[in-house]
Amino acid sequence: MKIGFVIPSRLKSSRLPRKNLLYLGSQTALAWAIDRAKMAHGIDEVVVATTPLNSDADITKICCEKHVRYFQGDAVDVLKRLKDTAEFFDFDFVVNITPDNTLFSIYMIDMLVKAIKNEPESDYLRFKNVMLGTGIYALKKEALQTICEFKETLDTEIWGPLFHEKYFKIVEIETPSFLQADYRLTMDTPEDYELISQIYSRLKIARDNIPDLQNVISFLNANPEIAAINQSIHQTSVPEEIIFKIREHFDMEKDKFFRIKSKYYGGSKSEN
Repeated sequence: MKIGFVIPSRLKSSRLPRKNLLYLGSQTALAWAIDRAKMAHGIDEVVVATTPLNSDADITKICCEKHVRYFQGDAVDVLKRLKDTAEFFDFDFVVNITPDNTLFSIYMIDMLVKAIKNEPESDYLRFKNVMLGTGIYALKKEALQTICEFKETLDTEIWGPLFHEKYFKIVEIETPSFLQADYRLTMDTPEDYELISQIYSRLKIARDNIPDLQNVISFLNANPEIAAINQSIHQTSVPEEIIFKIREHFDMEKDKFFRIKSKYYGGSKSEN
C-alpha cells in the first residue's frame, strides 16, 4: 500500500491574496506545510498538487527548493486534481490538508495512517471534533476516481458532502481530547494571518523547532489576548441547498453510481 501526503495549492484566494506564499517567520506557509508533513511516519511521499497556470508558477519554485515533486492538474476541480495526482504517483490513499493550515498535528497524521492500514477497505477517513485548520483527511484512489466520474459540479473546493455515507465507507476518528480546542487555526483572512504570525513569532517556530499542535493549544490557552485576534471571523458552512442537490443526484442516479464504482473497485459494489 502506498500512501501519499498531497498538499493542494493554488494562489486564487481573494480574502487573503496569495496566502500560501505569505511568510510566517523564516519561510512561506506552503514551505511550513511541506516541512511538517515530512515529519509524519508511514507517509511514502509528500507532493504538491498545483496547476499549470502562470499565476501558480511560484508554487513550483518552492517545491523545487524543498525537493518535493509536484503535479500540475485541473485549475478549477480540486477533486480531479487530487485524483490525477494519486494516479500519477500511484498512491493507493492520499492524505490531504491545504497549506493555509500549517499547524496540523503530526500525531494525528500518524493516527490517520494507522487507521488506513487497519481498515484498508475505507474510502474516506476523517477526524471528529477537530479544530478548524487542523482537519486532516484521507481518500482512497478508487473513491476519488468514482466520484470524479459521477459528480455534476466542477467547483469542488468544498468536497466533503460528495462522499455520501450511504455509498462510501466513511471512517471517523475521534480527535484526542488534548488536541481539541475552540480556536481558529486556518489562514483565510488578515486576522487569521495575524494570529498565525503571532504563534510563529512567540513560539520561535523554526525548521529545527516545529512544535506539535498540543504546544500551540497550550500557548493560546495561556495567551487569550492573542487567541482573540480572529475570534470574530465567522466560518461559513456548505449551504443546505447544495447538500440537498448532491443527495438528490445520488438518489436519482443510484444505478449509474454503482456501475461507475464497480469499474474502479472491481466486481459488484452494493450500498455500504
